[in-house]
This record gives sequence, structure tokens and C-alpha cells, in this order.
Amino acid sequence: MGDFKIPHFGYDVSMHFWKLALNIFFREIRLRGAFNIPSEGPVIFVGAPHANQMLDPLLLSIHVHRETGRHVQFLAAAKSLQRTFVGAFSRLMESIPVVRAFDNAKPGTGTVYLSETDPCLVLGHDTRFTQEFTPRMQIQLGKVVQYAAAEVVEVISDTQLRIKQEFKTANEWSHASTELLGGKESEFRSTGLEFKTIPYINQQEMYRYVYDRLKHGGSIGIFPEGGSHDRTDLLPLKAGVSLMALGAIAHDPTCQVKIVPVGLSYFHPHKFRSRAVVEFGSAMEVPPELVEMFKQGGSQKREAVSKFLELVYDALKTVTVRAPDYDTLMLVQAVRRLYKTPAQHLTLGQVVELNRRLLSGYTHFKDDPRVKKLRTDVLKYNLGPVTFSLHSFRIAG
Repeated sequence: MGDFKIPHFGYDVSMHFWKLALNIFFREIRLRGAFNIPSEGPVIFVGAPHANQMLDPLLLSIHVHRETGRHVQFLAAAKSLQRTFVGAFSRLMESIPVVRAFDNAKPGTGTVYLSETDPCLVLGHDTRFTQEFTPRMQIQLGKVVQYAAAEVVEVISDTQLRIKQEFKTANEWSHASTELLGGKESEFRSTGLEFKTIPYINQQEMYRYVYDRLKHGGSIGIFPEGGSHDRTDLLPLKAGVSLMALGAIAHDPTCQVKIVPVGLSYFHPHKFRSRAVVEFGSAMEVPPELVEMFKQGGSQKREAVSKFLELVYDALKTVTVRAPDYDTLMLVQAVRRLYKTPAQHLTLGQVVELNRRLLSGYTHFKDDPRVKKLRTDVLKYNLGPVTFSLHSFRIAG
């Protein structure tokens, strides 16, 4: 595809079009930390939280393009690229197609349940495991257990297969699936639960493409949470960003990839003429010791990937307002509004920073009785007019 400094007319035109469209939709888009955007060299922009599948990459790409002229290539689901509008948009954005295993899931034959004594032994009623599964494929359960899935490591027979670890949902271990499917009192032991087969997808070709783009000084964009959501906290990060950064340097030690965390904060994002803040954090270099661990393969590679994900997660915390639940987020935002005097006018950037500092203070002092009362009063205030004196907001210390 050539060097990334060569202009791509379609990308540049689409950036100008979407910039105009977003300026119409949003009343204000505030950029913070533009000086942190590298003007050259390989970089991976890591964005969070991933609230909107289309808006998030647009806001990030537009500001990088405006400040440096760089083109950010995002990873996009290959299935989405087959859709008329989204596909055309993604191609203009020079997106990198990624085949997702879950997009190719197929209903399995029969029903399944778990062994009473071994949560990694899957048993079947009228199943055809030897015909429908091979090692490294995944088996996915139904909605009743939150679509929990697991990797298959051994196909023993048509009615028995072994999974690598206990079933888990997208975000956490699903102990409920073990109890429902394997407990002595399980209602599914006699009837079983329907399931789907998920093929193993080899992503090596996609990673080789990413390594080549980074080697030539390109910019890659990724939202490592893996999918869009409306939660107030970050989801666990997927391993892709670690595999890209560590793999690129492992393949070419001269490729000095930098990671730039990008925080996206929306204020009433579904309303016309709302506001948004895009914050670029300090560029992070890839620790050479983790690259060496990655090269070793096996458990060393897995440990390197995990440790680098922790570094990325910590970097994202510097540019995102992370609340453990909706009420806490509402509390912080309400206190921020009450804290500001009528004569003050805070910029959006200052609002985000104040939210972050208030959240940090609340997390530290949340068990203090005065803070507990403050939380109760403020949440009541959010629900309707409540009379209480301003001195109740003055917390010593």
C-alpha cells in the first residue's frame, strides 16, 4: 500500500466531510493534549471508553488528521464491511478488516450439560462432537448463561469433549453456567442446553499487515475493550493491542512503536447539539523487557501480553473518567455542578479534569460518614428539589 506519508485522496476528502458533519451535530468538540500526538513514526492510538461504533473512530481520526495530517487505520469487523454504507465508509477510512470467530457461529446438534465432578468436561445429548468440533474451536452456550463460551482442547467422542477452562462470559467468569449445567440439582442435566459451534480463526495475516504498516511508520487505531457499550467503567481489555505492539517490535527491533491513550467523553451523546471531549494522553513506549519475554513464547509470551495490557489500562485511566457505577458517576457530575459558582465558566477540558479529581477524592473518602451523607443528599437532589444548606458540602481534610 506504500508509505503512509503518501496522501490518500479518498481519506482526506472523507475527513473533511465528517468534520463538517460532526461540527453540525455537536455544539462543541473540545480537544485536549494535542501536543501528545506524534507527528511521525509508528503509533497505536488506543481509545476508550468505546461508546459508539462510528463516532468514536471518527472523533479520534479527525483530530489526528487535523493536527498532524496522519491517517489512522482502524480495525473493523469484516462482516461490517460487507454492509453497503458501513463498508463504503470503512473503505474510505482505510479500515483493516478483521474476521471475528463469533460472526461465523453455527447451531450445534443436540444439547449439552457439564459433568458433576469436572467443570471442564462437556457431555452431550444426541450430539455429534467428532463431526462439528476440532481443537481450538469454541463452544458457546445460550442466553440463560449469558452466552458463555469456552475453547475446546479435546474431542473425546460424539458425546464428550474437554474445554480449556470453565465457561466464561465476555466480561467475567460465569460460575452460574457451571451450577446450571453441572450441579446435581441442575434442571438442564436431563434436557441439556442448546449450543453453537464457533470456528477457530487464524489472525496471522491481519497481524502481519499491521506489523508492516507500523514498520513503515503508520498509525493504527484500536478500541481494546472489543465492543461498544454504555457502562460508566472500562471493560476488560482484549489482547490485540499487546500482540500488535509487542509483535511489531519482536519482528523488527528498529520499529519503535509508541502507544497513545485517547479518552472520549460525551455529554448527552444521543442529543443533537451535544458536546464531547477528546483527550490525548502521553505517548508510552513499549518496555524492551516485555518484548524479550514475548519472543520466548509459551507462558512467557502470555505473561508479557498480560503485563503490557495492564500498562495500557493504566494509561487509559489517565484520560478517562472511570466510575464504578452509574450512581457514582451521577454523584460526581452533580457535585461538580454544585461546586462551580455561577460566575465561573469552566471549559469542557476543565470539566473532565474536575470530574476526574472529584472521583479520585470520593473513592478515597467514600467510607467517611460525612461523605456517605453527602452522597445521599446529592442523589436526592438529582431526583428533585431538596433543601439543604451549602455548608453540608464542606468536607474537612
